[in-house]
Amino acid sequence: MRQERDDRPWAPSVLAALLVLAVLAGWWCVAGKMRQFREASDRGEAAAAAELDRRVGDYAEAVIAAGAGTSDDRLRTLAAEQGMDVWEIRREPELSLVVQSTEAYGPWPDGLLQLCHRLDFRALGAPDAGSDLVRLPSCPTPPTP
Repeated sequence: MRQERDDRPWAPSVLAALLVLAVLAGWWCVAGKMRQFREASDRGEAAAAAELDRRVGDYAEAVIAAGAGTSDDRLRTLAAEQGMDVWEIRREPELSLVVQSTEAYGPWPDGLLQLCHRLDFRALGAPDAGSDLVRLPSCPTPPTP
């Protein structure tokens, strides 16, 4: 006697095991892609922050080169050339500015990093002129037009 091959459908437990394996494999792939996206976003944010710090440093050098008697409009023009907005201008006892700038970063969808910096200038117009740069933890209330 010969045994005939059984043409019955797979047992429900085998189908359930295959479904669980498929779900786990899908979850593993999605988790890997999410991790890659998060790491790329973190690297992009750090690069964007470094770029904004560099721009603010360039702006500080431009203000020092412009000298002590620079008008508010000229300060705003210099900031616009660096892709920044001036939010506060104080001239007592020395010139102090708060500037805001943004930079896109990361893979799709692009993130937008917004940073505010305070620049405190000293001895503008003198040979030993300089500035101190501080990245603010949050941006102050925007200026009113």
